[in-house]
Amino acid sequence: MNTKKPRDPLYPRGFEETQELKKQISSELQKPSKKEEDELTPLKKLNRKIGIYLSPKSIDITDNERKRKIGVIITTLILLTLIITAYYFIIYEPSQEALSLAKTTKLNELHELYSGALTDSPNALLLENQINDGKDAHEVESINVLTPATKDWKDHHKQSINLHQDKYNRTMATYENESKSTIIPAYEAMEIVNENDAKILSQIKFEEPNTVSVPILVSRLQAGAGLVKEGSVVDIYANSNSTSENATNSTSPEIRGCTVISIMRYEENGEIDSEYSKSKMNVDGNSTDPHEDTDRFSSDVLEMIKGAIINGYDEKKTFEMLDDYGVKLSNYERQINLGDLDAQYMLLIETPQDKVSFILNNMENIVLTIPTSDAPDWMVEEISSTYEN
Repeated sequence: MNTKKPRDPLYPRGFEETQELKKQISSELQKPSKKEEDELTPLKKLNRKIGIYLSPKSIDITDNERKRKIGVIITTLILLTLIITAYYFIIYEPSQEALSLAKTTKLNELHELYSGALTDSPNALLLENQINDGKDAHEVESINVLTPATKDWKDHHKQSINLHQDKYNRTMATYENESKSTIIPAYEAMEIVNENDAKILSQIKFEEPNTVSVPILVSRLQAGAGLVKEGSVVDIYANSNSTSENATNSTSPEIRGCTVISIMRYEENGEIDSEYSKSKMNVDGNSTDPHEDTDRFSSDVLEMIKGAIINGYDEKKTFEMLDDYGVKLSNYERQINLGDLDAQYMLLIETPQDKVSFILNNMENIVLTIPTSDAPDWMVEEISSTYEN
């Protein structure tokens, strides 16, 4: 008897056999099992274990085992706390204090060197940011502030010197911290700039000389022993023994580079009453023959000049004879080591305008000195001969 079902005309030949084969293969193959819990992250594993130890519902461990595990955890936390605390107080905090001190020191150096006209210099701002961004003390200490500051000050001062000159090609250097002024030629100012670094240059300011001529009446001691003359360049000191409030005890002059415009002695120093006498006695037996040669000269220098002016004398010859009378007299007195120590001098001194009050208030206490760098010829000869011998 044929029991085979007739083929369904809606499906192609062999469709039913294919379906049965698929069912058989599916029944023979097992589905893959899910991944085990061993792929959990380490943090989840740790939390799971701690949960097992601390869970009151856990029945896998005993009370002693739980206490032991808790002790281990507490001990570990204490050790970690001690390690972190020791690191903070022994390493981290001292390093931060050293870094803060290094930054403060370096910033103070920066502000000292970049002061005045260079306070807002771009390089100053860059260096300040570099210091603030430093990660450790050694890095901050190794930042070089002096070299860029020196370059910036030299550029600034050279430009300032060229801009601040008078018609005699001079400039005035003012030392800000010392309140002292120096009138110097522009080329000397350039030498000062080229030979110094920012530690010195940051304390100097160059300005156009604003000078006036100040008349002063001083003694011979105050007037450089009376050996200064027109054109001499002198420094002015304040006598350290002075009790005046305006005078200061200092090893450096109050004013440098003052020019002596004119100098006069008291009139009585021009009064001349000179007599030269030489005697000789010839003896012949009981007879003697005395002989005496006498030269006498009496005059008044000032009166001679007055007479020459009104044509009482030959004016040209008179002035040739009396040219530099006071200086010649002082030089001869120096050479013979004998002179009028009570002589007084009227000097006309060129000085910065802001120093006029100081000079007038301390006229009795100031001393004019002759710098050896601007020494007259006789001083150069004396010094040279001393060291040559």
